[in-house]
Amino acid sequence: MPKKSSNIKKKITKKFNKKKFKKLKLKKHHIKKFLTKNKLKFIKLFILILNIILLFINILLLFKNIQKNNNSYPLFFKNSDCFNMNLFKRAYQYISTYLLNKYSSNNQYSNSIEKKVIKLKATGLFDKRRNLKWLKERLSDQFILEYDAPNPDYILFNCFSDEDLKPQYQNIIRIVVYTESKIPDLNCADYFIAHYHINYLDRYFKMNIFFWENFNEIDSKRFEVINNPIRKKFCAAVISNCEAKFRLDFINKLNNYKKVDMGGICYNNMNERIKDKINFLSEYKFSIAMENSEGDGYVTEKIVDSFRAGTIPIYYGDYLIDEYINPKTYILIKGEKDIEKKIEYIKKIDNNDELYMKIMKEKPIIDDKFIEKIDGKEIKEFFSNIFSQDKNKAYRRDDNFYKFNPDLVCQ
Repeated sequence: MPKKSSNIKKKITKKFNKKKFKKLKLKKHHIKKFLTKNKLKFIKLFILILNIILLFINILLLFKNIQKNNNSYPLFFKNSDCFNMNLFKRAYQYISTYLLNKYSSNNQYSNSIEKKVIKLKATGLFDKRRNLKWLKERLSDQFILEYDAPNPDYILFNCFSDEDLKPQYQNIIRIVVYTESKIPDLNCADYFIAHYHINYLDRYFKMNIFFWENFNEIDSKRFEVINNPIRKKFCAAVISNCEAKFRLDFINKLNNYKKVDMGGICYNNMNERIKDKINFLSEYKFSIAMENSEGDGYVTEKIVDSFRAGTIPIYYGDYLIDEYINPKTYILIKGEKDIEKKIEYIKKIDNNDELYMKIMKEKPIIDDKFIEKIDGKEIKEFFSNIFSQDKNKAYRRDDNFYKFNPDLVCQ
């Protein structure tokens, strides 16, 4: 009896073990199936965790480097772009930019960069103080500009002074900024900034002085004109250059229709010189915004001042001005033969309130992206290219030109 009982016990144990093994085998199969099915998800999860770790390591290193004024960036993976298709690139950029801005404001980071000292002589510039301040601000992250240095390596000049022609400035790097209608002579300077529509490698940068003007007042002033009674006064001008014959001839012919009020130095008929040009012009329908001469790309502050005063500009100068200004908002005089035709058009606007208001409702500035030339990276890149080069490479003009052309001289 005890033997039989023992056999039954063995059978039950064996049967139980078989079931247990089957269950265990089945469980392993399901686990294997689950792991195989979710293998990709596990890999992605691993990469995600790894990216998070790398991100925080990079940020920690960046933070320590900024604090220590270290110019290097020993990052494990630049911008975290080695894993999972730039998963954390944007987050890293936001955080690193925040840290850089925070510490560079205290000059803890930016001062650690060794900056090149630029010894610069400036002469004959229009609004010299303002221009030099602007240039120093734009290049402060790369260069230390020393103005009026005793032995300059560069000279920045305009046509309002002959100081640049002195012998001590002939063998240094010459950068000319023309704000008047003067054609650049590439044999007299290494680099040029002017208004002409030309290209000449990295030696030339096109920029009009009217780019500096305040464009913010234009739209608000036109809105004010549209919502107020039409102005009664006809036309005005503020002129300081008395030698522009074409402009004077036009004004004399326009005077045959109605008197043009002149408030400047030249041809003044107001018994006093006007001090606030914009305020003076703001009482008139039209204003004279004619340049001293016509020229390719030559546009000054005159037309912008007319718009700021809420007038319709009568313009003469650059025939390609519609690159910047809506032609429906101003009256363009194209030479002597065009005068009578345009005076008739001025009369028509003056006597047709509906046409006058239609013009005033147009937006003058077509595209103000040109302002980015002076506040954006283009002008900065132009000067950075000059100053960052070795001086021998930056020197571009041909010294032999005037030796073989003795009758010609730089002016």
